Amino acid sequence: MAGGNLQQAIGLFFEMGGSASSPALPAQRPSSPVDYNEDVAAEVRAAAVAAGIDAGPLGMQDEVMEEVRAPMPSYQDQIIDPEHEQRRMEEAMAADSAAMYQRMSFDRGHDPAGAAAGEQQDEQMGEGNAGKAINRLFAPPEYNEGASYYQTIEKAKAEGKWVLVNIQQAEVFASHTLNRDVWSDDTVKDVILGSFLFWQRDDKSTEGDQFCHYHQCGHQLPHICIIDPRTGRRVKNWDGRKWVESHAAAEYLLGFLDQFSMSRSPPPQSPVASPTHKPQALPDPSSIELQGLDEPMEVEGSNTREEQQVESDPLPVMPEEPAEDVEHLKVSIRLPSGQRITKRFRPDDPLEQMFVVAAALAEKPARLVDLSTQFPKRSLRDIEGGLTVPMKDAQVAGNMIMVNVRT
Repeated sequence: MAGGNLQQAIGLFFEMGGSASSPALPAQRPSSPVDYNEDVAAEVRAAAVAAGIDAGPLGMQDEVMEEVRAPMPSYQDQIIDPEHEQRRMEEAMAADSAAMYQRMSFDRGHDPAGAAAGEQQDEQMGEGNAGKAINRLFAPPEYNEGASYYQTIEKAKAEGKWVLVNIQQAEVFASHTLNRDVWSDDTVKDVILGSFLFWQRDDKSTEGDQFCHYHQCGHQLPHICIIDPRTGRRVKNWDGRKWVESHAAAEYLLGFLDQFSMSRSPPPQSPVASPTHKPQALPDPSSIELQGLDEPMEVEGSNTREEQQVESDPLPVMPEEPAEDVEHLKVSIRLPSGQRITKRFRPDDPLEQMFVVAAALAEKPARLVDLSTQFPKRSLRDIEGGLTVPMKDAQVAGNMIMVNVRT
């Protein structure tokens, strides 16, 4: 019947009931009209009769066909909801700001409950409470930008202003005196509002911690710097402890405005780059002078002899630490990146040994590394007795040693 085609024969066999002796399966009525050819039906019926198979009625009304489901309706949807992401970012920034407010307060301990809890506590404590009064005295300035760092940069770029950044540390009282004595001063306030956008965060906030790592300023806080919004580079920076008086702060800011202007091109110290990956400017073709095939080519702006000497200085090798079971003293070293590392020294080791360790950790030549204590603030290079003084006499045991790399 199938003309020798096995696949077609098997298909016909099962379509006609699967057995020559059994009656055909009951036909299903089609759910929708289909094309029907009487000539083809007659041929199939004749072939079935010749094979001894009861094909049953093959009329239009009894044709077997499988019901096909209706197509799925089309629809449109979003994989990412921008409004939801914006709300999530705003909520995260608000929680981060509330936690920073909690850390910078004097009367709430270390409970990071947030600003809402702080306001409720203030209402319970009353307006005349001394705790609320001192918090108000050391509060951050009202003109502090609440937006993210990126949004502040874009806003400053649109308004043609510099970005004045202040990174605080709650444990350092100089951070609080900046709020009380400097940022609240009318002269300083007028200068900032006229030419700057002020962005203040602490070192434990999300954006503050990122800023410290990006600009490597977490080892010396409070930190004050000015960012060029056109390039994102830090143009000028100061140690916040030097801004102890408002008139000195005003002189710093006015001196900067006399030297730099947003109406001029970005200063050469402010290229478009990451602070740790400074791009090399291409030399002016007119400054290239060919001296001959056997002579080196001189390019203006090449490394000076001093820079070449710095590059050729070998990096110090990390000395071995004394075992814990022998007499030793521990010193905590804070690198420019903000990382803290504790090292052991022998009491009779010269102070120079700590410079070698710090240089090895910072991966810089020892002569470019400066060490200083945090409380009280003093440089260890200027210590009485020089670098040969024993560690036990240098009064560094149990102290935090700040590492500063000279450029």
